[in-house]
Amino acid sequence: MKTIHFFNIAILSVTILLSSCSKGDNNEPEPPDGSSFFSARVDNQSFPQAEKTRTSAKFVGSTRMLQIIGQPTDQKETIILNLLAFGNNVATAVDWKPGTYDFNPIHVTNLEYLASAAYNKWNGNGYDEWDTRWEYVQNGKIIIETNNGTHIKGTFTFDAVFHNSDGSADPGNVKKITEGKFDLDIVNY
Repeated sequence: MKTIHFFNIAILSVTILLSSCSKGDNNEPEPPDGSSFFSARVDNQSFPQAEKTRTSAKFVGSTRMLQIIGQPTDQKETIILNLLAFGNNVATAVDWKPGTYDFNPIHVTNLEYLASAAYNKWNGNGYDEWDTRWEYVQNGKIIIETNNGTHIKGTFTFDAVFHNSDGSADPGNVKKITEGKFDLDIVNY
């Protein structure tokens, strides 16, 4: 379990680093109008409409990670999906083949991939964080329906446990993210 906790912390760190970069910071290409779509329900409430320039699919070549981020204009809520490859089966964005990527740590043990997700919400002073930790919540998957290397479409669902400031989890505070959908252009890093 320490290995999985380590990977969760590593993914969360990379997520924070990448999500802190805005589109204008790296001269990233803007997706064509109408091509970006991201939606979900959080505890059966609609996630705010994701804003085009704050919502993206990113493939980081150096780590072979596919990251999908949905965020509204006010930046008060964020959903982050991560797929991190092990081995040599993923070299480019198109190598994330259509299929179901569940959050079961057996995929880490088998050196296949790590699938994880997080939900963040502004509390007035900072962000409260919920993330996927298998020892507390065992529900989560990302389904890639289509991926041609430049555009990806799919669905997702996951449960996330509250992340206390001391790094521990609060198993009594779980967010249920359901009916997630994305249809986004992929930006390569």
